Amino acid sequence: MINQANWGIVGLGVMGTSLSRNFADKGTSLSLYNREVKGSEEGVALSHTKQYSELKNAIPFNELPSFIESIKNPRKILLMLPAGSPTDSVIKKLIPLLTKGDVIIEGGNSHFKDTEKRAKKLSAAGIHFLGMGVSGGEEGALKGPALMIGGAKEAYMLVKKDLSAIAAKNSKGVPCCNFIGSGGAGHFVKMVHNGIEYAEMQLLAEVISLALSDSSKSIKTIQKMLQDWQKTNSESYLLDITASLLGFQESGRPFIDLIKDEASNKGTGAWATAEGAELGSANSLMASALHARFTSSNKKQRSLLSKTFKSKTTSTSLSLSALKVSYDLSRIINHHQGFEMIREAAIKNDWKIELATIASLWSEGCIIKSRLIDTLVDIFKANDTLLNAATFMEFFNSGIASWETSITTAIQKRIPFSCHNAAWNYFLAITQENCNANIIQAQRDFFGSHGFERKDKNHDKKYHGPWTDKN
Repeated sequence: MINQANWGIVGLGVMGTSLSRNFADKGTSLSLYNREVKGSEEGVALSHTKQYSELKNAIPFNELPSFIESIKNPRKILLMLPAGSPTDSVIKKLIPLLTKGDVIIEGGNSHFKDTEKRAKKLSAAGIHFLGMGVSGGEEGALKGPALMIGGAKEAYMLVKKDLSAIAAKNSKGVPCCNFIGSGGAGHFVKMVHNGIEYAEMQLLAEVISLALSDSSKSIKTIQKMLQDWQKTNSESYLLDITASLLGFQESGRPFIDLIKDEASNKGTGAWATAEGAELGSANSLMASALHARFTSSNKKQRSLLSKTFKSKTTSTSLSLSALKVSYDLSRIINHHQGFEMIREAAIKNDWKIELATIASLWSEGCIIKSRLIDTLVDIFKANDTLLNAATFMEFFNSGIASWETSITTAIQKRIPFSCHNAAWNYFLAITQENCNANIIQAQRDFFGSHGFERKDKNHDKKYHGPWTDKN
């Protein structure tokens, strides 16, 4: 059995299992390894070869040395493990078992800075390390995910063919699998993808909340509304599944009403929000979506305060057409902020990233795939930034009144509309030549003598106001 398998896969959770089945279905021979934990994880690799027809020829292992010996040189090993210490622990065990030229591909949701540390450590040992962002969830991993790979280009070339085979294919038949850049570039782009995803989910939740505030609207009518939107330029994977889930019932009640209203997060939303701050790149929709989840988790306090501060009912009418415009324009702002983050990171880290390539990569297989993403491929080929596109300029100019109407309606009905508000406020700020930052600079100088530039004098020099004695 020595040197039989082309790939080894470590970690057979939901994503690891689905990717394994995908690889095997495309003709890649596999060795499988999963840890042994008495009472909870016993004989997992072996059971998978019996449970899934695609894996019937895979070689199961529960010990790392024999697992490593079963893989052809140069070894290609995919890690599908929880981020952080579990990944580091396995890498530490693998290092003495590997030889120079072997490749480790880490496919979990790791922080891109951790990926860069691991790459440096393994490079010193002569081992290639690639950080691979995987999007598409369980179904995508099985049928074709979007793959964002970072690390050494020469290592990517060793695995490109096999990874392209399992990836989703866009409308032109091109695999949604691409080399992003050195170090943690792949995981950075996946992190931004997840940040955009957070905001997309929150925008839909806000749409439904505002629509339900109209007593004439039921879950069924809102489902029909979303289904109708899905036939327009609003079409997306997340819109599709949201419309579907509204149709499920239990004992005559919408199943959605039975789910506790506390949203979880797994870290990537927080990482994206923090990284935007570090880059100095505005990502207010990601941040608003993240903080909405934080607020939702404080159920006890929400319940208490709801009795103290009772919402007033209002007869304000709801325009569904205006709501759709607000949703569409907010989504454009969300994607604009996400792609600008990638642009800023590429400049800072010297990653040679073309935004059109990222849009193409996200056009199939991933959670944020949409008609908008498809549009962005051509827009980024012709424009350096999304908001410069003539199509969007026209859309914003014609939709501003409707956007404002929906936000006003949400305020009047006292419906939290945080992501839509964030998009609106960003749009107002980014489209004003003069803003209120002069006041901020004056304040900073007054209490901290930080200085400022003047409009009417040398822009390369710092000045102080008449409130200081430093002039």
